Amino acid sequence: MAKTIRRLAEKTPEVGETDCGFLVKKAFTYQIMALDDLHVFSQLTIENISQRITIAYSGAFGVLKHRLKQIFESVESLPDEESEGPAFRVHERLTLLLTIGC
Repeated sequence: MAKTIRRLAEKTPEVGETDCGFLVKKAFTYQIMALDDLHVFSQLTIENISQRITIAYSGAFGVLKHRLKQIFESVESLPDEESEGPAFRVHERLTLLLTIGC
């Protein structure tokens, strides 16, 4: 059994309404808390990580986009002013950018 604390415990959800939080185990107790409350009740911190990976690819950029569209639902082309060259974004998280001569 887990105890809901802080912001998640402030209001009772309606039937069918969903809420999200983290399940934290400390000793033999379980607590469900909002992301904003994590640093208050634990020694954990939240950070954003950005990573850039360069992968050699010798095929056509359009073929790569087509193959990714077969795998993922959301593959969108980016406007040229938003990127330095041909680019597309997968699931609004991963940006693929074509660079020559890396």
